[in-house]
Amino acid sequence: MIRPAAIQDHPAIQRVVRDAYREFSFGFEPEGYNRDLFEIHSHYAAPNAFWVAESDGQILGCIGIEIFPTHPGKMGQLQEVGGQIRVAGADCELVRLYLDKEARGRGIGRRLAETCIGYARENNCQAMEIWSDKVLANAHKLYQALGAEILGERLCPPPDETPEWGMLIRLR
Repeated sequence: MIRPAAIQDHPAIQRVVRDAYREFSFGFEPEGYNRDLFEIHSHYAAPNAFWVAESDGQILGCIGIEIFPTHPGKMGQLQEVGGQIRVAGADCELVRLYLDKEARGRGIGRRLAETCIGYARENNCQAMEIWSDKVLANAHKLYQALGAEILGERLCPPPDETPEWGMLIRLR
């Protein structure tokens, strides 16, 4: 079942993300890059949103969306916005799609992503950017199956500064 995250889900969400970070050797920073996972209900307050995938009372995965003013520039171009490379024309971002290892390959990630994309459309978003570390090849296949096009790359913000793909899903 996909549902909005509840306050009592926060520790399980943090566990899911932390486990994925360990698996792929990413640095986990509760006071930095991962701070949003400790402030889910304020960081993802409307119009933003955050969901979990749950089965038999266990959180198996999560996803969020951040909605913001449209990035300036020609739709689909990568350019610097606020000191970071972003996708011009995007007015929302799919973030924090992570699944427990044993939950992968069962369509859960797809249902989470479809929930996020549907919410963006319901909120009249025009274009969704996605940034995903290059080692997450299965995630890239999922995003592309949902209509994302890979536009280019950037270095992930600290702590890791690893290369990641920038993608765009046109919502309208």
